[in-house]
Order: sequence, then C-alpha cells, then structure tokens
Amino acid sequence: MTHTLPPPSAGQNYVAVTPIHGGEITLPEPSFVSPSDPEAVITVPSLSFLITHPGVESQCRPRYLLFDLGLRAQLDNYMKEQKSHLESRVPYQLGPGVGQSLRKGGLDPTDIDTVILSHLHYDHHGDPADFPMAQFFLGSGSLDLFQNGLGPSASHQFFDANLFRDVSRGTQLPSPSTSLWKPLGPFEATLDLLNDGSIYVVDAPGHLPGHINLLCRLGDRQWIYLGGDSCHDLRLLRGEREIATWVGVHGNTNCIHVDKARAEETFSKIRRLQQMEEVDVEVVMAHDVQWWKRNQQSRR
Repeated sequence: MTHTLPPPSAGQNYVAVTPIHGGEITLPEPSFVSPSDPEAVITVPSLSFLITHPGVESQCRPRYLLFDLGLRAQLDNYMKEQKSHLESRVPYQLGPGVGQSLRKGGLDPTDIDTVILSHLHYDHHGDPADFPMAQFFLGSGSLDLFQNGLGPSASHQFFDANLFRDVSRGTQLPSPSTSLWKPLGPFEATLDLLNDGSIYVVDAPGHLPGHINLLCRLGDRQWIYLGGDSCHDLRLLRGEREIATWVGVHGNTNCIHVDKARAEETFSKIRRLQQMEEVDVEVVMAHDVQWWKRNQQSRR
C-alpha cells in the first residue's frame, strides 16, 4: 500500500467545506481518555459540514453534500432512553438544527443532494426528515443497529428505529471488503464517492459499526479529513493519552468505542496521514471545540 495521496488529474474538481454548528454536549474526561482528571468536563460542538462540489454541466448548479447532522433540534424528537442519556451530558444545546442554519445562510435544505452520516449516534444523525431530496449514505453495518442494537452497554448506545421513517432514499454503502473500495494513503479501504477524486469515503472502524470518515480535496496539495468520532480528544492522536474504559452497571467493561483496538488502529492511520510531507491535510474531529472556535466564520 502506498502512503501518498493521488495528485490532481487534468480538470480536477475541488470542493469547499464549511463547518456548521449542530448543537453542543458536555463530555466528562474520564469517559474518553486515561489518565484523566475525574472532575474535568468540556462542552463541545457536534459539527456538521457542508461540502460544495462544482457539479457537472448538466446540473447547471453546484452539488451540495452534508457530512453529519449534529443533534436533533427538539428534545421531544429523541427516544426516552436518549433523553435520559442527554442528562449525563449537561449542559447541552439543541437547535436551531442544521437545516435551519442552512436557511439562515441562504441555502434551502431541499438543495442538499447527499447526506453522509459518520455513524448513528444521537449527536450525529440530527433530523434526516429536514432533507427530503437528499440521498442518505450510511456505513456498512449501520442499519443492523436499529434491529439488533448492541445489547447491554453504555447509555449512549440507543438507536431509534424510526429515524429514517420519513426518508425514502437511504442507502447503506457496500461492505469495505468489496472491490469498490480501494486503498488510499494509509487507509486500507476508501470509496471515491463521486468518481472524480474529490471526495473519498474512508472506512474508519472501531467507534461504532459502520463508522466512516471523509477525505476531501480542497486544492492541488490541500485536503481536509473529517474524522467523525474517530477520537474525541486530540491528545489521543498525539499519543499523550490512552482510550478510557469503565465498568458499567451490568459489571461489563465499557468504552466509548465498541472495538477499542480497531479504534486505536484508525487514529494511528490518521496520525500517519497528518505526517505526510507531499500534501497538507487538516484533520478535524466532530467535537473539536478549539478548531470550531478558530473556524466557525470561515468558508473553505
């Protein structure tokens, strides 16, 4: 496997990536990193990203995609188990919702062509029904969570089977073991989403079944990597902390990642991506509050 990213092709398409505030939750440090301060908490955004692609001539307009939708806009739209979990994440902020934020910025949610969800946790799936014209893409294995769940586990592992009830164009991506997925840079399985080298879906296992990331081409050498929940604390990427575990109410050992070893492998690959010399790759996680503070007014 080559650990480089492909150079731009003739007539290469580039994308613009704009962050959108999708609500806030408060994270207790002991649930995410070890060693930790048992009293430390941090309030973080749950980011969504608008990706603007120049489109094709037949469309006569750009193509608009979203990666993640943040939190739901209204508490009553959550299941009772999810409402209960949110009480462990106070203070939190719901609304105005990604759809309303788009309207405020001058883009109608019906103009969104594609929504890609990194995974199905409550703070990432938002309100799918707000995007009635979008094709939804989920990682392989995601939809099984609605039917089978994850058994006795931590309080964040509840999934609403009615989430896509009002969305008729949901699609689960094929398994990364199929030939549609190709190695790219440090990653074993990536999917060229639009077949033009501008947006790659990256298989990013560990956090939750079907967890995926995006690698987007911004310029000749400039890329941005949208890491979802690959890690929640950048000290993990820097090797300064380990992933935390804790004992749950059923006596089982819990972790914010369902497969701790694979999660470690994923952010090890992201670390190698950051270290590439031939390209400039900015890595952004979904809850990176410092990045949000620096970039909330930017349009890439």
